[in-house]
Amino acid sequence: MVHALRRAGQRLRPGGRLISIRPHETQLPLVSVITPSRRIPVARLTTPGFDDRQSAADAALERVVAEGRFARNGIRNHRYRSLLDNPSQLRTYLELIIPPRPRFPSGRRAQLLDLWRSSPRGSKIEIAEWIVLTALRRR
Repeated sequence: MVHALRRAGQRLRPGGRLISIRPHETQLPLVSVITPSRRIPVARLTTPGFDDRQSAADAALERVVAEGRFARNGIRNHRYRSLLDNPSQLRTYLELIIPPRPRFPSGRRAQLLDLWRSSPRGSKIEIAEWIVLTALRRR
């Protein structure tokens, strides 16, 4: 990732901005069923092997800042919500994520399907993901 950041820095004019968007380190994605009257949390999705990749991405950002190529302009946490119409869309949503993919804890997928079958018409499945936005400015 350091090489990609360096290359991006070569393309940017001085003062140009680069935004890094990555998953939050501690806030795992939350799957809920949204009914017309309430939100029912089902599971937090785990991502095996995520910590190593996250550490490498953080180290790459720190390295280009330490090299003086970029100055940190700000960091913000943000929650992003996706609403899905049914469980098959959830499967597609998870399959489109670049590996390592988030996984349901044991028994929670079955719980989601049972809850979905008993939910009223018009219900949705929500995936709430927390992301970290880091703005860098080229020096």
